[in-house]
Amino acid sequence: MFLFRKKFVTLLSVTCLIGNVNANSNTLFTLENLERQRAVLLDNLTTPNLATYQREQNTNKLIKRLVDMERMVLRDERIATSNSIMATNAFQNYELTFLIHAGSESQKSPIAHWLYTLKITEKSIEKSKAGAR
Repeated sequence: MFLFRKKFVTLLSVTCLIGNVNANSNTLFTLENLERQRAVLLDNLTTPNLATYQREQNTNKLIKRLVDMERMVLRDERIATSNSIMATNAFQNYELTFLIHAGSESQKSPIAHWLYTLKITEKSIEKSKAGAR
């Protein structure tokens, strides 16, 4: 009985240690999720295959999710103190990383704010040419 208990306690300790290492191994997890969701939003807004109603429904769901994710990233001290290039770039490009908050601050829709930040105008689109670079 004592041997079983000792093995159980050892196994439990190792499991907790491994779980703790895995939990702390990716400090940029919330930032990576934010980037993925932002890409999904931009894809949703620029995909020509969606009907207007479907695009609006998807966009509303994605915006609600992004608001929460942006708050999580902004409040995550591990990301703020991280020396990674991804975290540094995210905060240097606040206008594009935190698209929903930045759009709200500038009183623009997320897509209008995204286009404005990238300096994409109707004239620049008309002047552009399709093709490989």
